Amino acid sequence: MQFRLLLLLSLLAVFSLNARAQGILKGRIIDPVTEEGVIGANVFATPQKGITTDVDGNFLLKLDNGEYNIKITSVSFAPIEKKVIINNNTVVLNLTMEPIVLGEVQVVSDIAISRQTPVAFSNIPTQKIQEQLGTQDLPMILNSTPGVYATQQGGGDGDARVSIRGFNQQNVSVLIDGIPMNDMVNGRVYWSNWFGLDNLTKGVQVQRGLGASKLAIPAIGGTMNILTAGIESKRQVILKQEIGNNFNARTTLSMTSGRLNHGWGITGAVSYRRNDGWVDQLYSRMFFYFLKIEKTLGKHLVSLSGFGAPQTSGQRDFRTPLGIATYSKMEAFKLGIDTTRVIERGRRYNPSWGYLRRTRNISGGAPQEIVNTSLNQFHKPVFSLKDFWSVSDNFYISNILYASYGKGGGTLPQNDITSLTPGLNGEQNIQGTYDGNAYSSIIQQPIPGQRIATNYLRKNYNDHDWYGLLSTFSWKASNKIEVSGGIDGRSYQGRVYSRIHDLLGADYIFSNFNNNEGTNVYQKENGLITQNIHRFVRWGGAFGLVEYKAGWWSAFLNLSGSLSSYKQVNYFLPKTLQVGDSVINIGFQDSISYQGNIYTQETAGVDWNQSDWKNLHGFTAKGGMNFNITEKQNIFFNAGFLSRAPLMANVFRNDNKEFRGIKNEEITSGELGYSFRSPIFTINFNGYYTLWNNRPTRASFTLNGENISVNAAGMQAIHRGLEFDFICKPLKFFSIEGMASIGDWRWNSVAVASIIGDDGQLVQEIKFDPRGVKVGDAAQHTYAASVRFEPLKWIYIKPQYNYFTHNYANFSPEDLQITVNSSNWGPNVGRQSWRMPDYGFMDVSTGIWFIRHKVRYDIRGTVMNVLDDFYITDAQNNGFSNTFAFNAASASVNVGMGRRWTISVTASF
Repeated sequence: MQFRLLLLLSLLAVFSLNARAQGILKGRIIDPVTEEGVIGANVFATPQKGITTDVDGNFLLKLDNGEYNIKITSVSFAPIEKKVIINNNTVVLNLTMEPIVLGEVQVVSDIAISRQTPVAFSNIPTQKIQEQLGTQDLPMILNSTPGVYATQQGGGDGDARVSIRGFNQQNVSVLIDGIPMNDMVNGRVYWSNWFGLDNLTKGVQVQRGLGASKLAIPAIGGTMNILTAGIESKRQVILKQEIGNNFNARTTLSMTSGRLNHGWGITGAVSYRRNDGWVDQLYSRMFFYFLKIEKTLGKHLVSLSGFGAPQTSGQRDFRTPLGIATYSKMEAFKLGIDTTRVIERGRRYNPSWGYLRRTRNISGGAPQEIVNTSLNQFHKPVFSLKDFWSVSDNFYISNILYASYGKGGGTLPQNDITSLTPGLNGEQNIQGTYDGNAYSSIIQQPIPGQRIATNYLRKNYNDHDWYGLLSTFSWKASNKIEVSGGIDGRSYQGRVYSRIHDLLGADYIFSNFNNNEGTNVYQKENGLITQNIHRFVRWGGAFGLVEYKAGWWSAFLNLSGSLSSYKQVNYFLPKTLQVGDSVINIGFQDSISYQGNIYTQETAGVDWNQSDWKNLHGFTAKGGMNFNITEKQNIFFNAGFLSRAPLMANVFRNDNKEFRGIKNEEITSGELGYSFRSPIFTINFNGYYTLWNNRPTRASFTLNGENISVNAAGMQAIHRGLEFDFICKPLKFFSIEGMASIGDWRWNSVAVASIIGDDGQLVQEIKFDPRGVKVGDAAQHTYAASVRFEPLKWIYIKPQYNYFTHNYANFSPEDLQITVNSSNWGPNVGRQSWRMPDYGFMDVSTGIWFIRHKVRYDIRGTVMNVLDDFYITDAQNNGFSNTFAFNAASASVNVGMGRRWTISVTASF
């Protein structure tokens, strides 16, 4: 009996030891393109023991002690094998799977991959956008990215602007799913045109410098790739409601089907936002729509998509110069500004509005209305049809047809409404303007019974049609070499014109704007005035790329070429008559006598005043190399040269005449970087040097009574700096992120604008000397730090602090002329732009989540500028004063908004 009892106890002890002889294998499988988890990857320890990753790419396996050969597989990714030893411990495997079947996003959108693509880049995942963006424009999330400076400018919805390494948005390429978004004439980006994309974005990648773009895109500062969800995403329906200060509310409904039966996939969203604005009268009403339908047909993935955002929003117009004291006399006093004659209005002040009753008896009768003199209304839908063809496992072809149609514009005063005494709160005296127009004596009016407007509102329109074709291929020639190439063609025509928007009580104006209608033409509301210009742009590019990957090495060489063609028609300039080799103006005249002959409007050869086509070539050559020192460390370098044709805005004046001395901009850039990545700590460090030659700089001459504009040759700027960012996650519930960016951007040469006569002799000359002067319009030193703390799995809190310094007011080097019409401007030569005060602000985000009846609820809150700090975000040198003082007193400024908050509730099905 005792023997049996001892045997039973021994067996129980052995079983107990075996039960305890276990460990845990856990980790996360990551997609290198989006740096998000791979859903549904298979993780096998043995043929019978395995698990699939969850929606975030995480997995956990309990394994008996022993040695295992772990195999990880997933469709479209190369399998991974890793040996692990389990010995009563926890083994963590965070692995990145390399794609073997390229997705459209890699072929088309030029996404850089960690430890492979030799460029400096940062990924902004969906989680960060959802947690921290709040109601801000999408670029504002990038202020925690090295080298990036983003501001809300006047404070209106959609008015954000972003610069990278000191280069403004005109020198930063913005792509949405591989489609270029920069304006074809001036290169600008208008973020309000796609305000609702934040809820559909699966990631944003910012590449700094020349980047990894395969296309012939002339980006200097960098490239922003915005990727939207699609057939590869998980299936879900999201209903989101946001509320914030100043009656800010937004409702969003979005749906992603994932991959349905028979290869279909649908992604759609609608969103509506209304906001009264933190700044006075910066209200907005915005609607957003998005639809993407995808279908796999054999080896083809066909996609049809469209999105747009019709909107109406008020603006605080930077063209209305306001000094610092208008916003805060205390802050102006700190800067040594005399404030004795200034009325402080506060940070919310906006001068671009006023009250109006459209009646003589302003105490009654017509209701009082608010008139915003700077009101933006625009709609720019974008449509695309894509075909991604996996010809074989080694060969892929992508074709994209896209179209964009923009229509709308913004209002502003014609003549000087601000000359009248303002209201009690500094608003414009629009009532006084109305009374002056509507109740002036009709006896002296040129047209009996009709009143002529002294001041009124006009609306500037910018309508355009834009079509493009982007065709690319990728061929994996061997296990080490991949070759890709393609063409990029675009056709754009846009018309900028102005109409009388509101005569403010008057009946008409006399217009002298259109030379084809005569003088003092009777114009009522909606009549064309000031400008009527049609611009045509044709752009074509071709590129070729060779990539080499072998073991620890990867490298690329990219060559591209482009042709830019510009043409302009000005319908307000006199019509022209071609007689032989001569061109004469006929304008509104019925007939004209020339060389003894009479020519009429019906005569052959009469046409609108227009330019010839201007053709300009450009090219890019760049390459780089990455070396993975260990499984955790890598170094890279890249270098390139870009010859960029000037934008159309730098080629033609409004009178159809070319700026003389047009030359390609020449950019030489180099970069060196180092990265260390581990499950606990990741760090990136890089340095860059960019030389920008022939930066467009113009001078104006008067020669024989004619105004002549000439581009100055040799204007040069140097942009160099160091960038650093890190993330440390010592505990599962605690992480720290930070970045520092130290830039040194300055003008570096003397530039000369010259007029050479027919005899080859110098007629006139203007020299510019900005050498050593800092480049303005963006903070050269930026810092950011944040902490994310999860005291429980279902709750988080994340404070973030941003700090900006060495921020110089925007100015043009044309201000630093040595001579102007033989007058010496010596005191301004080399004069430094005003350095704005350093500033920082703190944002705090928090949230909780829970699941009820299979529905996940996320409740998030963000408070921006928690400490309600006063700071200046943008400044224009000498914008507030006619004197060239280059100081705080003469600068017009935009100030940052005070404390704001937003709360959102999201239900995910």
